[in-house]
Order: sequence, then C-alpha cells, then structure tokens
Amino acid sequence: MSPIEADVPERAAPAFHEIRRGMALRKCRKCGCMKNALDAANQAFRNAEEPEIRELLPTIEGYRNAMERIAYDCIGCKKCWGADAIIQLANHFDEVATSACPIGADSCAQRKSESVTVNGQLENSWPPHPGEYIVGNPAGSVAICTLSSRELPQKLIAAVGSDLAIAGRCDTENIGIEKVVLNLLANTHIRWLLLCGVEVPGHRAADAFLRLKERGVDPNMRVLESASWRPVLKNLTLFDVARFREQIELVNLIGVTAISKIVEAAHEAAKKPTVTLSFPTPSDPGEMTSQVERLQARAPKILRLDKAGFFIVIPQAATGRIICEHYENNGRLAHVIEGREGVVIAATAIEQGLLTQLDHAAYLGRELAKAEVALKTGSHYEQDAALGILPSKQSTELCEDLACSCHGA
Repeated sequence: MSPIEADVPERAAPAFHEIRRGMALRKCRKCGCMKNALDAANQAFRNAEEPEIRELLPTIEGYRNAMERIAYDCIGCKKCWGADAIIQLANHFDEVATSACPIGADSCAQRKSESVTVNGQLENSWPPHPGEYIVGNPAGSVAICTLSSRELPQKLIAAVGSDLAIAGRCDTENIGIEKVVLNLLANTHIRWLLLCGVEVPGHRAADAFLRLKERGVDPNMRVLESASWRPVLKNLTLFDVARFREQIELVNLIGVTAISKIVEAAHEAAKKPTVTLSFPTPSDPGEMTSQVERLQARAPKILRLDKAGFFIVIPQAATGRIICEHYENNGRLAHVIEGREGVVIAATAIEQGLLTQLDHAAYLGRELAKAEVALKTGSHYEQDAALGILPSKQSTELCEDLACSCHGA
C-alpha cells in the first residue's frame, strides 16, 4: 500500500502522486514511460538526504514489482503519468533529467521535449540556474516576470500557450535579477520580458530591470539611476549586461495582475519582428558566469560533540510554546529556554554561548523549526539524531541515553 498523501514529503510528493495514479492503470503498468519514471524515482529517492524521502523506497520497489512485461515504450497518451512524473522528478531532484522519457507525451511535449534545442543543446539543460519559475515552451520568444505575485506564473503558463518560454517571480533587485538575466541569455529564442504583478516595496526589482535596459551599469556593476535599494549585480559581467540590453526588450506592465491583459501583451510581443543579435552566443551557459565550485552534499561520518553540551526540544501543544533544554555533556541540566518562535530560541542559545559548533547550530535550528511546525499544524514531533556516528571512545564515556540524545534524540 502506498503512503497517504499527507505522509509524502513535499519535495517528493508531485512525482510520487503522478506515479501512484499511473500505477492504478494497467496500460501504465505495461509502458516504458512508467518503467523509466520508477527507475528515476528509485535513484532520486535513494540519494535523497531526507530520511522521509528514502522511506518511500519500499513503495517504489513495490510498484516496480507490480509492473507487467513492457509492451510499448510509449503510446502517446494525452495524459502520460510516467512522463509527468519524470518532469516533477527533474524539477526537484538534480540527478534526474527529463530525457529519461524517450518519446514523451502531449502533456509534457510543450515543456520538456527532447526535440527542442536551446543554443544547440537539449532543452533539459535549460534554464541553467535554479529559481522560482515554471518552464513553458523553450522555443517561445516571451518570458514573464511576475515580480512578487506568486499565483500568476502557473496561470500564465496555461493561458499564454506556446509563445511563453518561462514565467516566474523575482523579488530582489540583485540576486533575483541576476538569475533572470542569466537564464534568459541562455536561450536566444527569448526576446521579450514582460514585467507584471506587484513589486516588493523597497527592493523595486522592476525599476532595476527598466534602468538596466535603459542605462546599464557602472564599473562597480551597480544599475545606473535605479531607485532600488541595492541594485548591484556582482554575479554578472559587463558582457552579460550588454547582451541582455541587446537581446531582451521589456514590456512594462508593472502593477498589472489581470490575466487577460498580460496574455494579450504576450501575444502582441511575440508577433513583433526582432533584430539580429551581434553578440556571440556562448556554447555553454556556464561561461557567462565566473567559475563557482559545486559540492555534492554528504552526511558526515563522525559526530563531533559540542563541548558546550546538547539540547532536548519539547513542543508543548497546551501552551503553544517550545521548551528547549540545554544539558552539559555529563547529563546535568544547565539551562531551559522557552519561546514560541524557533528562530528566537536559537538566537538566545547563540547569544548565551550555548553553541560552539556550526553543525550543532544548524541541527538545533532544524529541530526548532520542526517543533514550531508541529505546534502550528498539530502534528507529532520527534527529535531526530544528528548525522554521523559517535566515536566509540566518547560513547563509552557517556551513558547510553545521553549518547543518543546528544545533538538530538
């Protein structure tokens, strides 16, 4: 039996639910699309850091065992559960590529088709930079930035159609703009950027976009004449700015949230002729930015005890407060911090010098956040053990219950 929907972790839920619904159909149990989705889910869930996601593996294995002999690679269903599951996996797990579905289906062809190329590469390598966006048709000429409006991207992807390459939010006038610019430059099909929705007060990202297009930047990469709070683009180059100003035309719909008006403007922009670009297109979108070291997250092998002690976190539903007990490593209760907000409790512990290791501070922050969510939702809270194995020498010096409680229980 599969876990109920409420038990599925948020990152895994979209793909898991596509798989679960597809597995209820015999045609999917004989289809290569579903087999590929299950194989991809098995890989992604097995490598996930979250234990809650790894706990889904037995269910995925059960689905794999329930598959029948593959009768076809893909039969082009209008709704392809396997293809859509792979799309969701690719959206949430780095190791999964949408090419795992060899043929695809109508439901995913507009967004994740292998036949669509961007700058000579398979579409699934675009956009190269993560962010809060939804990919439409990568061959479309229009992109839409909804500023701080959260609900618009999904609605616009559905309403605009094939002219829309991507729609997403941008709250900030620095890192937010940088990611938008780099993703647009990585796709030379895109020639229009519609700015709509509501700006974040103070940040005023839309104003920075307009001034970037109109005026460019100074030698310190600050957008000229922008009224934004800090429009400094440290992760772009002068070349990036010059290409953006040539490639992208802006449509100012700042403050507009009416879907019909935005859709009309998008279609009008897509019909307009565009100039030939004079700047060379990089063969690799990564060439547009300085080299950034990428690290694969790995759990530590050894648990290092914090010399300042350890914490026990106890959410109390009756009072709506979190009790955070601080113990010395010999087991003596030394401090009790009470509060309603995890971040305030953590700040107090740091201020009082009760944490001396960064990994311990990160662990405590995670547990306090979990406890706060448990109080708000009424769910059960259980404190997890910290990552890593306690060295045998230290474990023998502590009694068994304290050893398992250190950094968490």
